[in-house]
Amino acid sequence: EDAISRYTSPAWPGREYAVETVRSLTAAEENDRYLMNAPGLLRMLALVARGGPFVRLGYRGTSDPAVSAVPPPAFSDDASSRPGPRGITADNTVGVASDKARLHACIAIMNLSCGKSNKVEITSVPEILEAMRDVMLGRHFAARPRTSMSSQRSSSSSGNVADEARLKATTCVKNLSNADANDAALLGTPGLVETLGHVAEATCHPSGGATTCTTHACLALMNLSISKANKNRVFRTPGVMDALMAVITRTSPKNSSETTPASASGQAKDPNFEARVKACSALSNLAIGYDNKIPMFNYPGFVESILTVIRTDGAEARTKACSILWSFAAEMKNQVPVVQRGDILPALVSVAKEDTKTEARFKCVAALTLLAESPENAVPLLRAGSLEPLMNVLQEAGPDPTQWRGQTASWCVGFLMNMAQCDDVVPALLQEGIVDLLAPLLSLDHYQSLKAAMAVTFVCQYDTGDKTYNLLRQTENVIPKIVGLLHNTLSGRGGSGYKYGVFTLRSSVGCIASLAAGPDFMKERIATNPVFESLLKVVEDFCVEGGTPGAIVGGGKDDIRSVTLAVRALSSLIGHLIPEPNCAAMPFGPAMDDQLITALGSFERSAHPDIDDATKKQAYSARIRVEGGKNLHGHRKDSVSSDSSPDDLSDDGGGIGLSLARKFFPFPCGMNLHVASDPTPPSAPALPPPPAKEEDTMDISDDAASATSGDGAVRTFLLTDSKTGRRFAVPRDPSGGRQFNNNRVWCFRRGRYCNAGEEPDSNFQWSDELQTAYKAALNGNNVSDSSQC
Repeated sequence: EDAISRYTSPAWPGREYAVETVRSLTAAEENDRYLMNAPGLLRMLALVARGGPFVRLGYRGTSDPAVSAVPPPAFSDDASSRPGPRGITADNTVGVASDKARLHACIAIMNLSCGKSNKVEITSVPEILEAMRDVMLGRHFAARPRTSMSSQRSSSSSGNVADEARLKATTCVKNLSNADANDAALLGTPGLVETLGHVAEATCHPSGGATTCTTHACLALMNLSISKANKNRVFRTPGVMDALMAVITRTSPKNSSETTPASASGQAKDPNFEARVKACSALSNLAIGYDNKIPMFNYPGFVESILTVIRTDGAEARTKACSILWSFAAEMKNQVPVVQRGDILPALVSVAKEDTKTEARFKCVAALTLLAESPENAVPLLRAGSLEPLMNVLQEAGPDPTQWRGQTASWCVGFLMNMAQCDDVVPALLQEGIVDLLAPLLSLDHYQSLKAAMAVTFVCQYDTGDKTYNLLRQTENVIPKIVGLLHNTLSGRGGSGYKYGVFTLRSSVGCIASLAAGPDFMKERIATNPVFESLLKVVEDFCVEGGTPGAIVGGGKDDIRSVTLAVRALSSLIGHLIPEPNCAAMPFGPAMDDQLITALGSFERSAHPDIDDATKKQAYSARIRVEGGKNLHGHRKDSVSSDSSPDDLSDDGGGIGLSLARKFFPFPCGMNLHVASDPTPPSAPALPPPPAKEEDTMDISDDAASATSGDGAVRTFLLTDSKTGRRFAVPRDPSGGRQFNNNRVWCFRRGRYCNAGEEPDSNFQWSDELQTAYKAALNGNNVSDSSQC
């Protein structure tokens, strides 16, 4: 004891006064450049703050003590590293600085760390970070710093000094963490992140709540968890999660006044409020990390603590807690478990209904939208009452997306799009008026029209009424965007108005599948090479040569839902192009044929237990059609139509013949409006027959179509079909003003010849009755703007 007192007694006041002098100089920012440039000053302050200089006691002979200077004790997770009173360590090492000198050194370093230009230079001195860690742990102090487990707040001066030094050291680390460039050094200091967690919990009393030191420790952890590269490292640090959970639990507001920020009420800052917000912010940052979403969701007691914040807090902490649930929902593997818990969904719906003042509502709407990505969640979401608040948000926002405030309404459209993909909830969506709500968005040239068109397509795919037909017509201008979305998703990039990852692969593939199951005009619009290539890639990624790993949006060998939808779409489109096996070939060339045959065959042979037999039969049927077309017309490289006759495939006629044109668009050169393939032709054609075969050639190049695109408008009148109510726009002049060698086809909906790249509307099918009525109208010269048959 005498040897210790010789080096730690008040008889050494000179060193303490010297450190206090330096501390006084650091109070003025103007002095920073002189102090920072003083050789060895930062290292000396770090040594004193840590408790040094350190000496080791030995003995000469039997009684004379021998003292030698030694480096500071190395940090380790043993008794000497844990908080405790100053004394001789196991190897007889002792620090000679007084507690007050250490406090002065901590304050001096803290003051210097406030300077923006000083932060990186201070952090570059490893001894400073090690010293701050030891002070926060309370190593080598004469008395223990107070902790959350202390029954009474100690009033001893030595205890107060240790507490104050811990606060200054924590504040210093918090200041240094404000610079992103310091992350590597702070995370690389052994035990520093663990110590921040220890301080956050130790300074937050179960009954008395948080202190300023708690807030600063949580703020340092929040700063360190901002960078993407740090999130998993901080999460995996022992003690950090438990400490942050303890803070948000112990600072739970006891009354409504505690949920209001002190700055808003004009009062002094409430340590509980500040610490709770910073702890929730740190946890929110950690939950964003891709590697953290699943383990954080499963961390014992964590979800319960977050739900407690949502139930009891009404301010910023609640918003951060809702953001954490949003992050959980963003992980596809979490989506079903989140709903199955039973306690998260009611909390999300409650905030979406009630909170109209903070961003918590936006976070919950986003979380609900992501949860709706999993079809298994659609019915529970509907039963939980999630539809009402989100539709209310859309109604309040209005039909013009350019006038929407914030992103909440946009997420609501996405929610409806996701929900519409589940057949079990479509009746409820239709009953609630989802179509009328989204219809104004369909005609807009806006990002929201993409989601609205997809939602309408999903809910209308089984309805064949006139209203649905008209709605689908409105979505025609959005089809290129839907196709582009599918292509972009598979290519790992975003598009106009959205980033990669916003849409799941299942959404875009499902929409294509719905369009492929729709009217013929929809099939015509999407039966293109880009669509087939994208659908083919989905199937190939699933099963060809073992498949590929999936992406954040889905796909790959584990995405059963997407590949099932892709096979259904391929089956529908191939069936449209080739109604019967061996009647026609695919129009995209032999290479595509081979890829389709390989992919569909591989899918048929897949042993995955979640693939049903019905889908495999669809793949088989599509493959047989492709193989038949390849065998029938394998010698041709050009595309052919599914409705072409064998005569149209001969090489002497210049390519594709007129059977398709006569069947769907019966206006050859003589304007014979009868469908050539109809087995009951009229007894006496009133118009000249079509010219001979050698003149019935069709040039399918764009130049041929555009050569006559500048002709004058054709005068038409409307011929109404009493059976369907459809009005056919037909020409007053049977020739349509077209020369005999002009082989463009007529569209009864548009009332004109198709331009380059256009296809006639195949829903307007000509019949014998219409042919008779048309001839009667022409022969009787009673043509008006509208006639009826």
